[in-house]
Amino acid sequence: MRIAINGKVLFFDVEGEGWARRNDTMVPKPTLILLHGAPGNSDHSVFKPDFSVLADAMQIIYLDLSGAGRSEDEPDGHFSLERWADDLVAFCDTLGIEKPVVLGVSGGGFVAQCYGARHPDHPGKLIFASTQAFLDVPRCLEEFARLGGPDAVDAARVLLSERVDGESSARFAALCNPLYNPTPMPLKPAYIFRPKLAMAFHGLEGIWHTMDLRGELGKIKAPTLVLAGDDDPITPLQDSRDIVEAMTPGVATLAHFANAGHGPWRDQPEAVFALLRRFITEA
Repeated sequence: MRIAINGKVLFFDVEGEGWARRNDTMVPKPTLILLHGAPGNSDHSVFKPDFSVLADAMQIIYLDLSGAGRSEDEPDGHFSLERWADDLVAFCDTLGIEKPVVLGVSGGGFVAQCYGARHPDHPGKLIFASTQAFLDVPRCLEEFARLGGPDAVDAARVLLSERVDGESSARFAALCNPLYNPTPMPLKPAYIFRPKLAMAFHGLEGIWHTMDLRGELGKIKAPTLVLAGDDDPITPLQDSRDIVEAMTPGVATLAHFANAGHGPWRDQPEAVFALLRRFITEA
């Protein structure tokens, strides 16, 4: 489905009913909005089919950020976390979604953090999954060394600190992407590559390299689950600890999983989805 928001058309998909019958009345289910990572290099398809296991308990909305997947570019070609955060508010308000639960993974977690800080009264709950408040390249290189050795470190160092082009991206994909998760990924990627946004986000002067959300995290009010894998090289566990420490005490809870990497549901699906179900549905 498509909807016009803030001067462009966004694509979204929906799974699960929004209201359920209980005896003689209809009651609303929670609304879970999923924000994908790696804008330009990914889209909402990364959540499918894994998150379907939650559709019995909530309505799930899969959203492509502007410039990503099947959504239109920004009219002026300028992408930012702030615009994506404001789009999320406009999207919910247009569709009448109140107090959504917003889960952002990786780069989508940057958006979710910005949204929670910029619009603290809008979300019902937040989930920051395998994400970070700023990019600490040496920290990432240390994890790539631990998990993949010198060749992986060199590929990551070049892409993260020297140049982003076809050669460096291909080498990173070959040597580093397989280290993201202990469990081999059985499905080939189904996302639509959007080069304009990919460079605006991943370039050395792009959103990923220049953002620093640490000073904003204290504004977040919504109950927040920070989700991490112990063996994640690109958003290491310490990144999640940094997020919790920067937030108001009592607002955020950290849950991390052994033998799990980037998007820990890919490695520990039963435990992670059980936790997500409890967090989202419990009052």
